[in-house]
Amino acid sequence: MADVSVPVLIVGAGPTGLSTALFLAQQQITYMLIEQHPGTAIHPRPVGLGARTMEIFRALGLEESVRKAAEPLSRSRGEIFVETLASANMAQVKRLNLDGKDLETFDQMKEVEKAISPAAGCLCNQAALEPVLFEAARERGGDLRLQTELLSFEQDETGVTALVVDRKTGVQQRISADYLVAADGAHSLALHTLAIPTKSFTLSKLHTLAIDFRADLSELVRGHEFILCTIETPEAQGLLMAVNNSDRWLFQMPGYLENGELKVPSPKRCQELVRKAIGIPDLAVEIMGILPWKPQERLAECYQVGRVFLAGDAAHIILPTGGVGANLGIQDGQNLAWKLAAVLKGYADSTLLSTYETERRHVAGFAAEQEEITDREKTTDNELQARFGFYASSAVLSDGEGITQDYTELKGQSGSRVPHLWVEYQGRCISTLDITSRHFVLLTGSEGRGWQQAAQGCAAHFGIELPAYRVGSEGELLASKESWQQATGLPDHGMLLVRPDGFVAARVSAPDEDKGRQLMGILSALHLCSRVHT
Repeated sequence: MADVSVPVLIVGAGPTGLSTALFLAQQQITYMLIEQHPGTAIHPRPVGLGARTMEIFRALGLEESVRKAAEPLSRSRGEIFVETLASANMAQVKRLNLDGKDLETFDQMKEVEKAISPAAGCLCNQAALEPVLFEAARERGGDLRLQTELLSFEQDETGVTALVVDRKTGVQQRISADYLVAADGAHSLALHTLAIPTKSFTLSKLHTLAIDFRADLSELVRGHEFILCTIETPEAQGLLMAVNNSDRWLFQMPGYLENGELKVPSPKRCQELVRKAIGIPDLAVEIMGILPWKPQERLAECYQVGRVFLAGDAAHIILPTGGVGANLGIQDGQNLAWKLAAVLKGYADSTLLSTYETERRHVAGFAAEQEEITDREKTTDNELQARFGFYASSAVLSDGEGITQDYTELKGQSGSRVPHLWVEYQGRCISTLDITSRHFVLLTGSEGRGWQQAAQGCAAHFGIELPAYRVGSEGELLASKESWQQATGLPDHGMLLVRPDGFVAARVSAPDEDKGRQLMGILSALHLCSRVHT
């Protein structure tokens, strides 16, 4: 018999596990999160949090807290190429975007994002991000257990039983859960235990060393902060990355093999390499850590086996360009959490859970493809799709309008993130995203009163919250008369049904006369089941 029972057991307190926990809490689902280490991230890592990820933090009420954690890197821009940092004329050195294009291209993409999102992306040190998420989860009542390691687990048709150990005391405990979310990283125990095959490929034969060090370089970079600095001196070629733009940095350089094994240099040797890269022989350097790694990508063949789900690096490893993997993991957590909540609360059939793999594995695969193709092949179309994601699954109903999906705009297509529109609601200026992040929401135009009445009936039938808002000059969401049609391409009697993760589940341009019956059919097709018995 298990010592403790919980609806959901989460393994891993990285961005993926913590995001999953926060969204489960938002859905009022009890969980336990275990983490084998004594705290959050040990190794600093600059992560580019995209606009979609910042929208997710906005939905959790954490956008400003995350931006505060990201403030030390807020002035970092582009990549520079120098012999050594100290020898460079920082005011004149050429600065490129990370994809090799001019910074103007990056600025243009940011302008596109500003038009379609209420939350701009930012660069943040993962070691600063994770404590923000951890404290928020704890403040919101989460059962978070550090230094607790998953030893093994087994499952049957009724649940999962996990054996864990307290690494401080050595005491073992059995935990019974309805579902287990494995967000335990690249060396996931669940991935290994379930013998899930993966598609893996090494992107480079070179082994890499990441040297985490302290040194005050603030005077060298002030006013000229960068994201990446390529050091070209033959004595210490590598990449310099800012952790806080002051006294904490990462120097990434090629490693070398000795008798087939990666040779890890001593801390003293690392100090010498850092000094040569910076170009100051007597620079005071403290080595904080040395982390060997090899550039590779991996995608699990499946994300779900029974009641166990893989998320984050356990499911996919993407080349760490701009923190793609972290963004994907955070979005995994949001996608999975609302579906688990729907099933656990009893208003959705368990078949809904299979759409997690269908949707998120496709997005990860697409992101991996984007990392492989040349910069010349990248377009606004596929970059937008990679940044915001488009879903096709049984949790999304086809538009049925015979229109080829257009990924260059977010216009309320089925499977796309709901269009962002600034509106006035109860005297406040908000985004349409701000009311579509907890439960199903129906959006319609000024002639949508019939949809509102239909939503009331369906909410009672399925036992769910289903608020319905009209967008327009006389609607609950006040905007110009043309806003609805401009944002969605729908007539004023059209409708968008938005999922709890902010993605469009269904789009109707030509409603039936009986909107109640039509909406009932749509919700039933989306795996929802009635909780009203007659």
